[in-house]
Amino acid sequence: MRPIAVHLDEGWRRHADPAWLEGWTPRAFELAGGVTEVVALGEGPPLLLLPPLPGYKEVFAPCARLLARRFRVVTFDLRARFDRRPRWEALLDDLDRVADAFAPGAAIVVGHSLGGALAQRRALARPERVRALVLSSAFARVTTPRGHWRSRYVDQLLTLAALRCLPERRALAYARGLAARSGWVFDPQCDDRVLAFVRFAVRRVPLALAAACVRLAMDHDARSDLPRIACPTLVLAGERESAFVRDAADELVRLIHDARLAISPGAGHLHPLSNAAWFAETIAAWVGAGVGVGSSALML
Repeated sequence: MRPIAVHLDEGWRRHADPAWLEGWTPRAFELAGGVTEVVALGEGPPLLLLPPLPGYKEVFAPCARLLARRFRVVTFDLRARFDRRPRWEALLDDLDRVADAFAPGAAIVVGHSLGGALAQRRALARPERVRALVLSSAFARVTTPRGHWRSRYVDQLLTLAALRCLPERRALAYARGLAARSGWVFDPQCDDRVLAFVRFAVRRVPLALAAACVRLAMDHDARSDLPRIACPTLVLAGERESAFVRDAADELVRLIHDARLAISPGAGHLHPLSNAAWFAETIAAWVGAGVGVGSSALML
């Protein structure tokens, strides 16, 4: 069947730390209307990793093998082809199919950014299938705090254009400068492997797909429903995230009963890549402690 999900070609591996590739063996899996790729590794309680815009599972490669020491880790590429327009319902149906095949029963669901919105919808639509919820750099709705219009709508577009269009050496030099000052999604912990991987992925995102994903994110507003989430919830954010992501994390903690907040030290929006050990250790420690008690922030 035809590919129906995003797909990052194998060239990304030349930018990867060899350790990222331990156990990373994608396999084709059939969805309605086509196929995606799934990676499943490790043994233990099932843990689903839902990727950010545009849906490349490879964003979790640095932390998947670390989580696999404790969990049965499952991640997959998100759908890129829809009937008519992108719909959350189609993504939920895909998630049902993958979970039924690779993570039956109640699972820990971890979503980063756009994947966090999908994770919220999973917890609301299938509460019996969500043992615990981890919302990483996620949002109940997309907002732009006062004074940050330029950073969201101008600076981000200029950065994406530079990473897509500049020659590799100049693009990486530009990315290093951003990382040094925690610009865009980068932070000083992003080494050259991370920067090169992100540039590789950015250059392969179809612009129409990126626009569709942004529209999907804009359609997400779960504020009125989030108080219904009853499972233990951990909210993660990078210490160097943008103001609107930190505000979004605070909003999630306010709206979800007994949600806990953990801040990734020194990291930005890419903390599953740039601070992968902290990401994996924090989730494992929270689950090991009985998936959270109280609402105080974890500063680890």
